[in-house]
Amino acid sequence: MEWLKQEQGLDIEYATVYASVRYRLGAKLKVPRPQSYKQDEKLVSEFKKNSVSSSRP
Repeated sequence: MEWLKQEQGLDIEYATVYASVRYRLGAKLKVPRPQSYKQDEKLVSEFKKNSVSSSRP
């Protein structure tokens, strides 16, 4: 909302922007998936270091 006002000079209600983006463009709000509190941070970081990135050809 602030971006629209600052950059584009538009003062539009949140519900209007949400409806336009959700139903006309078909987009959804992105929310991170929950993580278990039982995770071991060391194992997670080791996994990330040793895993093959999907962006590599």
